[in-house]
Amino acid sequence: MKKFISNKNTVYILGVILLAIMWQALSLWVDEEVFIFPGPVKTFAYAAELLQRPYTWRCISATMLKMLSGFAIALISAFVLGIMAGNFPFIEKLFAPGIVALRAIPTASLVYLFIVLAGFKKAPVFLVILICFPIIYEAVAAGIRNVPESIIKALKVDGAGFLKANLKIRVPLAMPYIIVAMASSFSLSFKIEIMAEVITGSTNPGLGSAISGARATDPTNMVPVFAYSLIAVGIMLMIDFIANLLKNKLQGNSL
Repeated sequence: MKKFISNKNTVYILGVILLAIMWQALSLWVDEEVFIFPGPVKTFAYAAELLQRPYTWRCISATMLKMLSGFAIALISAFVLGIMAGNFPFIEKLFAPGIVALRAIPTASLVYLFIVLAGFKKAPVFLVILICFPIIYEAVAAGIRNVPESIIKALKVDGAGFLKANLKIRVPLAMPYIIVAMASSFSLSFKIEIMAEVITGSTNPGLGSAISGARATDPTNMVPVFAYSLIAVGIMLMIDFIANLLKNKLQGNSL
């Protein structure tokens, strides 16, 4: 019994089964017949049907493309500014109020701001950038800043230039910090992208837009909403799995 409980995969599967049972019980309690809270059977069946439609795959690819665009911009800018902040305390203090503000501003408020500034199509991309940027930026800055003082002194004695010292020494040593931030922010960016698409409406392709459109078409039938959400959860789990694999591999190489 002890061996059975200690097996992580077994416990995880039991957790999934328990979740499905609770989901089904809750759907019956709410009254499944009116489709306000559909159970897992109806949801999985409809999700399988949606995956056979070209429109669903267009929505998935559009969401992924926008999310990856925003994440790439956030990653590059956070790396550049994070390296600068990690090397120069003045720059870190200069950016500190802005980073705090980005973390404090409600996400929904930023969506509406970007709708006005950039339009419905680009608003989710800008939101992903501003949500992911401070996470990666702070990790890069902290990693650079926490490089042992003895290594910094050795670099100065060796006469290493700024680029060489950072790209070949400091950044590789800071990778454990950076990898964790990248993995968590990459997973978060997908959820943020879908949330922004739901708020901006169904005018552009995307999983969030599909959810919003399904809700507007028939507010009494939540099966399509749950099914699209289930597809999003499945993609999210795959992203998390791949991110964790890469994180473990890269952390192992950096040791």
